[in-house]
Amino acid sequence: MVLPLLLLAATYATATIDIRNHDGRVLRGVTLGGVDVGGMTVDELNDEFDIISSFMSTAPVYIETPDAAYQIDAERLGLTLDRRATLATLFEQGRGGISALRPFSWLSALFDKRDVDAVVRLDSSEAENGLLAVSKTISVEPGDPTLVLINGRLELEPGTPGNILDVEQLVRDLSAALPNGPGQEIFVDAVTTTDSMVDVEIQALVDLINGQTRSDIEFIVNGLSIRARPDEFRSWVELDLDGKDPRARLNTAVMYRWINAAAGIAQGDIDTRALIVNGDQIRLPISNAVICCRAEVGDQVLDAVLSGTSSIGLDLIVDDLGPLADLGIAELIGEFTTQHPPDQDRVINIQRMADIVRGAVIAPGGTFSLNGNVGERTTGRGFVPAGVIYNGVFAEDVGGGVSQFATTLFNAAFFSGLDFVRYQSHSIYIDRYPFGREATVSWPSVDLKVRNPTEFPVLIWTEYTPTSITVKLFGTATGSSEQTGQTTEPLNECTRVRTERTRTYDDGRVEIDSVGAIYQPEEGLDCDGNPTEPPPECEDDEGLVDSDDDGFGDLCVPIESICPSDTTAIDEDDDDLIDYCRTKECPTGTQAIDSDGDGTFDECVTSDADPDGNADDPATAASDDS
Repeated sequence: MVLPLLLLAATYATATIDIRNHDGRVLRGVTLGGVDVGGMTVDELNDEFDIISSFMSTAPVYIETPDAAYQIDAERLGLTLDRRATLATLFEQGRGGISALRPFSWLSALFDKRDVDAVVRLDSSEAENGLLAVSKTISVEPGDPTLVLINGRLELEPGTPGNILDVEQLVRDLSAALPNGPGQEIFVDAVTTTDSMVDVEIQALVDLINGQTRSDIEFIVNGLSIRARPDEFRSWVELDLDGKDPRARLNTAVMYRWINAAAGIAQGDIDTRALIVNGDQIRLPISNAVICCRAEVGDQVLDAVLSGTSSIGLDLIVDDLGPLADLGIAELIGEFTTQHPPDQDRVINIQRMADIVRGAVIAPGGTFSLNGNVGERTTGRGFVPAGVIYNGVFAEDVGGGVSQFATTLFNAAFFSGLDFVRYQSHSIYIDRYPFGREATVSWPSVDLKVRNPTEFPVLIWTEYTPTSITVKLFGTATGSSEQTGQTTEPLNECTRVRTERTRTYDDGRVEIDSVGAIYQPEEGLDCDGNPTEPPPECEDDEGLVDSDDDGFGDLCVPIESICPSDTTAIDEDDDDLIDYCRTKECPTGTQAIDSDGDGTFDECVTSDADPDGNADDPATAASDDS
């Protein structure tokens, strides 16, 4: 019994002396990340910290999930070793508690190592940026609870559960997983927290709405009483969870439609042809503009109901701008005007075209076809004959002049930033149109098609005076469009024009495109100097002649009127034109006759071959054949 006590006393004394000898040093048996740091001074520990920090700065961190591991460099997390806190933790090992018991702690450390985790800090801003991509992949934000109407009563449906990356746990895991050698990697599990609880305040709000709508809600609209059943009113309620405190709101669009219908307010679809346009301002007619109610009425109605009010007075208003703004066609995005002389037949066609197109809407991403919208130009539809260009030559046809409307629409679209799907310039430049920036149409093949590249509808509005036609386009402005250049170059005998357009968008994008035109050298001539109109097709007894001496055949005449009866018409260069008349020569004893009746002599016969005995009389032979 004495010996064990002596051993215990000796051990106790040794431990006490050793602890005292370790003043300013880490006690024996203490490790840091698996490295024995017992007996180290502060300076020696700082050297060890330098090594750990260098390993940390280069170590890749892998945040592991059941499906994959996401890599991020430690330095991108703002991961640093907290030297002061780690020092304090190391020096506390074996020195805590009652001083009389510390030698026993020292003794246990001889057999059991005390491993200490380094204290690691994350720079919050750097960590947030560094973990952003990983967090988006790993974390799933919980869905907001929603309101559902079940058996006429509002019920709160919990949102979908969310998994949110636990950054605090991530830091703790990193502290225990620091590398103790170069090239080592850090692996930590992606610990997430789940959140799908329904907030008590939200449930209390829903209970209040149900409680205050147990009976009908009466609306007095311009003296008329209409009543909404509890389930009808509750169907208008929505949750607003964007602010600090949960609140409810009414879907005023649904509520106002119900009130308009219940109050007998005739408000159907907007008739775009009946809109009112003054300059750059577009409005609804009064028949479409009377509605319920002001924008702030929704909040007032809900507040009144939640406070116990069951009868609410409402005033109808006239809003001739709001509905168009909601549609996205409330502002002028481009217009163009061209001039023309008054009191011409072509003006009838231009104005008829404008009347048909007025009010057309190009849907977002949609394409407008002028031919498709207007259809064939006929007298039965109010069009009249007027000037046209066919085959590069001025002519006349029903619907002539409508290309001026096409050119006006083309330019309005040009300056509104619309896309051109299909267009064709006039073959002859007409000085009432912008040079190189115009378009023609012809039924059914030559068409003008423009596309609306915006996310908003575009309304085509037309106006005219006795001497002008104007096309205005209404929509939502997303930028500006302007002509920024123009070039011309020869194309054989023709002139090619290229007009540059620059579209600058509100989001900073800039797009440059161009439109083109090719103009003939003059009426009737193509780019090779040849006639644009094909020559007439002559009958067998006719010949093609150049009546205006321009080098091209343009008239069919009887061959007998070109060449004498005893000659033959000759086309020496095979251009279908009669170049000269050649005398028909027959051997002695024979006579030239017109055997096929085409007015030219093409056969020599003897007098015996003539059954009536008059073969030697040319005049008599021709007369017989006619």
